[in-house]
Amino acid sequence: MENQKLPDVSFNFGSDAAADMIPARMDDLASAGVKRVMLDADQLIRAADEPDFRHALLNSLRNSGLVLFDVHAPCEPENSFGFPASEADGVFFPTVRKALTTAAELGVRTVTFHTARTRRVGKMVNEYGVFEKADLERARSRIRFQLEKVLPEAEKLGVLIALENLFLPSSTADFLVSVMREFSHPNLGLNYDSGHALLLEKQSGKKSEDIAEWIRIGWDDDLVVFQEDQLDAMLPYVITGHFHDNHGKNDEHLPPGQGIADWKRILERLRRAPRLVSLQSEVSKKYYLDKPGSQTTAFRACGFDF
Repeated sequence: MENQKLPDVSFNFGSDAAADMIPARMDDLASAGVKRVMLDADQLIRAADEPDFRHALLNSLRNSGLVLFDVHAPCEPENSFGFPASEADGVFFPTVRKALTTAAELGVRTVTFHTARTRRVGKMVNEYGVFEKADLERARSRIRFQLEKVLPEAEKLGVLIALENLFLPSSTADFLVSVMREFSHPNLGLNYDSGHALLLEKQSGKKSEDIAEWIRIGWDDDLVVFQEDQLDAMLPYVITGHFHDNHGKNDEHLPPGQGIADWKRILERLRRAPRLVSLQSEVSKKYYLDKPGSQTTAFRACGFDF
């Protein structure tokens, strides 16, 4: 699959949009040459629970000629694959099923999920308690259990589940690839997040203490283990991706070209991804506000073609 044409980028229209604001946002995206739209987790739940929002969304898509292609599932820790507390299953499975069912009803192709933000140290605290031993093998067994239950449902609904690389031991490329090797399923793939990968990427002079504290606390003794370029390992399994930039220290969600990501190299390899079906902008909404089409300028300047 050398030098295949990259898919169109899916863009978000802004999560603060009331139903009556959606048509103008969609028209702005269409005017900028966008063909595909994505929903974030909040928008997906609104589309499931609020008939007025859903009606406005579908009408605006139809009137503007845009296609809803990708969504992000809810990503609280207990809604992430591999969360170590089995007592959270009463939240996890209904939430996943709701995300998959709503996506299918909306005609969506990919649904991205976070993998467990487990701590290898005793610092994960919420209503489920502190997990002193939330290690990788525990996360792996939980993911295995969860996937065995939800993959048949995803297949029946015709949607693809994409597991996203984050920046903790339980969401690095090596860990996710090991999961993929165990679950060879046509409805399961990976979401390559460029910004998250950049945070863990080896760079000359880069030290663990350079990384934002809220990320470091997820590693043993706050020592981040930097990785070789994660896209190389993930490439055979990548079905979609989140694209944004940063300076290698914090998860800034900058427009492409405003950080240090090597976009030419990233895009060259994505053209060889055998299962790639979509690309998604995950630029922070504060950079485009009520003009979502403005984010397309940065993407085109960095080599994205749509």
